Amino acid sequence: MSDELKILKSIESKMDQLLRWTRFAGMQQLRTILTQNLTRDIEMLIYELSDGERSTREIAALVGIKSHATVANYWKKWSKLGIVEPSEKYPGRFRKICSLEEVGLTVPPLPGAPVAEEQPQGDDSDE
Repeated sequence: MSDELKILKSIESKMDQLLRWTRFAGMQQLRTILTQNLTRDIEMLIYELSDGERSTREIAALVGIKSHATVANYWKKWSKLGIVEPSEKYPGRFRKICSLEEVGLTVPPLPGAPVAEEQPQGDDSDE
């Protein structure tokens, strides 16, 4: 292996490590920003449903609110915070920069959605 190749491999390894730590630190900060700004289930749902494809009306209907302007107002606020970005496909729509689950937050269920029953913990033996 040539000296130049060894140097490039070393730089690549260090860059990969730096990227991992930067991503980790960024996720921690993002989680803090999300928890501070998405304080109600309705806000969390609107954020999570913001995929750049759904309209304000579609999201409002899914979360059970009457005014689609509420969704648009959240998008405007969140865009300034940098937690949503404009849709590349649909002008005027926004998408979240990451899912809540990616930063360790639980997505609340949609209103009217069936709630999954928790399975009992423990062993499965018939005693």
